[in-house]
Amino acid sequence: MLFKSLSTQAILGLWALFASTFIAVTTEVAPVGILIDMAQGFRITEGHAGLAVSAYALLVALGAVPLTIATARVDRKLLMLLCLGGYVVSNLVSAVAPTFFILCLGRALGGVSHAVLMSIASAYAAYLVPKQMTGRAISFVYGGTSLGSVLGVPGAAAIGHFVGWRPALYVMAILSALLTVFIAFCLPRIEAPMTRTLRLPSLQSRQAVRIFAVVVMINAVFFFAHNLLYTYVSPLLLAHGLPERALSVALLITGAVSVCGLWGAGLVVDRWPAAGLFGGGFAMLSGIGLVYGRLLAGWETVAAVGLWCMGYAAIIPFVMSGAIRARATSADVAGAAINSSSNFGILFGSAIGGHLLSTLGFAVLCPAAALTALVGLVLAALNPTAFPRTLHHDDTTSPAEEAS
Repeated sequence: MLFKSLSTQAILGLWALFASTFIAVTTEVAPVGILIDMAQGFRITEGHAGLAVSAYALLVALGAVPLTIATARVDRKLLMLLCLGGYVVSNLVSAVAPTFFILCLGRALGGVSHAVLMSIASAYAAYLVPKQMTGRAISFVYGGTSLGSVLGVPGAAAIGHFVGWRPALYVMAILSALLTVFIAFCLPRIEAPMTRTLRLPSLQSRQAVRIFAVVVMINAVFFFAHNLLYTYVSPLLLAHGLPERALSVALLITGAVSVCGLWGAGLVVDRWPAAGLFGGGFAMLSGIGLVYGRLLAGWETVAAVGLWCMGYAAIIPFVMSGAIRARATSADVAGAAINSSSNFGILFGSAIGGHLLSTLGFAVLCPAAALTALVGLVLAALNPTAFPRTLHHDDTTSPAEEAS
């Protein structure tokens, strides 16, 4: 067990944070699973329907850092509960939306909640564990993101297939409400340092700011590469000959494989950042490359998407822990910057991907995603100080120690 030395309260807190990232990502990516049904329901193209993802990401990208700073003195547990309540309202508005515009407004409300929750979750986790467990704690908490992909996307796809996409969003609203109750009882309140005024990156240490900026940039590039293509993974799989009735099962498999990538990252994130990041990046690049053209068909394509998603999921703990480890700013602002850059990647990836799909098709979209992932790997290779080969306990500093 990764956290056998922790108190029961700390372990319950990590599970509560895991649940919160699960509902956050489930709300964010569910349209990927019901994209085709939504497009048909509003009589729009699949590329246009991808704006349901873009609207959500826009609010996160623009709001993550300023909202995190503005709420610096708000009780963190209360803030988590407010964010989860926002997901409930967001899913309800989206479910009853009479027009696609209203649906996007509901999605934007969820984006505001996401902007704050995903920014503070990693720092919250870091406060619950000793400094040598920071990377593992973040990896575990962000396991909820992969579980959101495992259950959220295929679950929404399955419900949408049998009873329609609107009931799928109602189910998500109910799930959000249940998880809000779980968070209320199981997430411990943290100590006072979390509520102190947050500081922005400072030029007092140019090296720290440079490393921090590099990590944030690499994160944005990988998220852009992933969402450029993954937003449209359903039509991609169908184009490779997968039966529509098997789509939800295929997405479930790729999501399950993603969890394996995140689990593997948790084993090495506090020891070998460079090896882990490059391993995940090459797996992602290989998987995207394999879905190009007609090299694979049917379930073979599902296996390639699984490899790509496993690599992508593995990258997340390395960039998050790398941003905190740079010590250019507080853990909260570091999390907010990563959250913002992630959603800029999601925003532009889904929007540009939709345009490319509508105009040029997968023949251009797949190489574009692969080339972007390669750019992320090159940036990491050119900046070894951002992701060192080995990491010792003295190389990490817990947010609690940093704030004291």
